[in-house]
Amino acid sequence: MWEILSVFTNISTVIASLGLVLATSSFISGLQLVRGASIVERKIHRFNGFSSIILFVVLAAMHFVNSGVRFWPFLAWLTALSVIIIKLYIVRKRIKTFKYVSWIGGSLILIWLFLVYIHIPV
Repeated sequence: MWEILSVFTNISTVIASLGLVLATSSFISGLQLVRGASIVERKIHRFNGFSSIILFVVLAAMHFVNSGVRFWPFLAWLTALSVIIIKLYIVRKRIKTFKYVSWIGGSLILIWLFLVYIHIPV
């Protein structure tokens, strides 16, 4: 169903790659926010972050439509989503572990790298 895009790629690969680019640019702009960035950089960071979350949910929905809901894949998607939610919670509440948000941001990039890897057409 989603394999219509081309012989060399499919729509899920494009979405995963775009999500990786957005997550990486959000990570870099987030590191710049620590140094005290402007309002424009803050808005770019939020746009990139929320766009990558939306793409993550779209990619998960496409997976469940194509493969059905099975326990282990569902648990993996839920775990990745919980990492995103934990990062948002830490940033919003500014709790003591605020200095570890960059580590969680780095783990989000690793999650997106894995998503690109599993969606590469073989």
